[in-house]
Amino acid sequence: MIICFDLDGTLIDTEDWIINSLKEAYKNNNKKIPTKKQILANWGNISTVIIRKSSQEKLTKKEVENIRVEFYRIRDQSISKVKPFKNTKRVLNQLSKKYKIALVSNNNHKELLKLLKATKIDKKIFKTIIGDDEVKRAKPFPDEIYTAEKRLGKKVKFMIGDSIQDIKTAKAAKVKSIVIKTGPKETWKNLKKADFIIKDIKEIPKLIKEAKQ
Repeated sequence: MIICFDLDGTLIDTEDWIINSLKEAYKNNNKKIPTKKQILANWGNISTVIIRKSSQEKLTKKEVENIRVEFYRIRDQSISKVKPFKNTKRVLNQLSKKYKIALVSNNNHKELLKLLKATKIDKKIFKTIIGDDEVKRAKPFPDEIYTAEKRLGKKVKFMIGDSIQDIKTAKAAKVKSIVIKTGPKETWKNLKKADFIIKDIKEIPKLIKEAKQ
C-alpha cells in the first residue's frame, strides 16, 4: 500500500515563508503587492498559477516568469526559516516501516530535495519523490499519484495534505483524502469535502489502521 504526502503545510511549516517571499518578489518586480487574502485564495496551486491569480493587475507571461524566478531566489535565501511540524519525523519513520511512502508536491523535484535537506527530513523515508516538473499536469490533477503507482507497482490508498488541491487530487485519483489542519486557518473552510480531517499528523497511524479494517 502506498501513502502519498504533500510537503508544504503538511509536513513542514511554510506559510509565512511562502507569503513573505511572494510579496517581496512582486515588490522587486515593481508590481502591486497582493494581499495575504488574495494569495491564500489560490493556496496549494503551482507557483505560476498563484502568481497570476493573486495579482492585482493583469500580468504577461514574461512578468509571471520574472516574479516566479525572483520568488524562488528569495525562498532559497531564506530556506533556513522553514521547519518541520512537531511529530512529522517520528510519524514518517513509523509509517515507513509498514507502508510505502511517496512525496507528491507542486514544487519541482530540485526544490523538494532542498526543502527536505533544510528541514533535516531523511529523503530515504520516501520510496519515491515526485515534483510538478515530472508530470504533465500538477495537482489538483491526479498525475503525481498515478506516477507513484507506476514507479512503485502498488496502489495509492491515501493522499495526505493540507489544502483543497490535495482533496481534489485524491478525488480525481479515486483515493481517500486525509487533511491535516496545519495549513493557513483562512483556508480551513475549504476542507470540508475531505474524507478525513485531523489536527495533528500523530493521528495518522491510528486513522489508517482503522480505515483499513
